[in-house]
Amino acid sequence: MGASVSSTDIARELGPVANQIYQVHRNGAFDLPSSLLPSNANRVSEIESFNLSHSHPDGPLPEAESIPTTIILKSGQKLCDIHHIMLCTGYHVFLPFLRYLHSDNTPVHLADDKVLVTDGTQRHNLHKDIFYIPDPTLIFVGVPYFTATFTLFEFQAMVVAKVLSSKVKLPKESFMRAEYRKRVEEKGFGKRFHSLKDREVDYVDELLTWVNADLEKQGLEKLKGHTEVWKELKVEQVKRIKVMFAGKSEPERQLTLVC
Repeated sequence: MGASVSSTDIARELGPVANQIYQVHRNGAFDLPSSLLPSNANRVSEIESFNLSHSHPDGPLPEAESIPTTIILKSGQKLCDIHHIMLCTGYHVFLPFLRYLHSDNTPVHLADDKVLVTDGTQRHNLHKDIFYIPDPTLIFVGVPYFTATFTLFEFQAMVVAKVLSSKVKLPKESFMRAEYRKRVEEKGFGKRFHSLKDREVDYVDELLTWVNADLEKQGLEKLKGHTEVWKELKVEQVKRIKVMFAGKSEPERQLTLVC
């Protein structure tokens, strides 16, 4: 269940060994085109219900047996003879080693100035998605979504190294707080808060503008951002993705299953 990157990658890996794959989707903003699925995969509508037919008398099902259920889709179609169901509906933020900064029952929009995790859709109170504002010695690298993963995280790590080595100073807490609140007003809460879709270069430029100002004052070598070659290739990649997504809204295949 789910039709974004993780679900599609898993479907492609299972393609050679599975008889049939069904990818359940809700036509979300980050669903990938169904053309990326293997030939033995069908994209189908959301699930309406699971209708259990019986319980297996001897505990767990044998490997070869299907799950005793008929799946009813919102389209009215039925799926049966299903052996495995995988949930690929996005990440849930959970930091068990920082339980004192959790408030799992607090609605995301009621997060205070201390909490780090509420409903699991985002991390709160981080400056630049890196430094925990009440105590910047708590640092995260790798929070943003929809980026060139390792490149972006390396830039973040370089910034962290400059701060921890005292070559760069963090802004005052009041400044970080004001900037964070402005970002909340602009982006709202939830998963989209950490999205850098179409903003990755701007984000890195913002980080380096701050860091390099301090480095320059001390006569130290400034950090370099994305190269022109990287930017050119990124533009080409975006063009290819737009072409790929242009055919995203393909009609679902009509299944003729008898359960």
